[in-house]
Amino acid sequence: MLKSQIKPGTEYAFREQRAPGTPFQRVRIIQHTRGTKWRAEWVDPSPGLVDYVDSGQLIVPWKEHKAFLKEEADEQRLREYNEAHGYDGEESAVVTALYQVYESIRDGIDFYRGCLRPHPTQ
Repeated sequence: MLKSQIKPGTEYAFREQRAPGTPFQRVRIIQHTRGTKWRAEWVDPSPGLVDYVDSGQLIVPWKEHKAFLKEEADEQRLREYNEAHGYDGEESAVVTALYQVYESIRDGIDFYRGCLRPHPTQ
């Protein structure tokens, strides 16, 4: 999360490592210390433990963690499907054709590894 979005007293889903599938831990932010460091109290596991966390380890507010995990699982299933059907490899003729089509129309949509995604606004 961005430092500006983090509010003391709010509970967040925390990940030791920022990798999909890494289990969440539930923490409550106590205060900002300096830079991107925050003082946090663990709610689950290890209730009562107080330690320092980095803004990048706070993934999403705890109230939104189930929706986040669902999106993460959906994305993983889509990647697995794309890989199984040949849309993942850069050598695939289908991937090359789709990439060229979306690259030529320039409508704000990008095709990458079997997934359509919007271009960031400039």
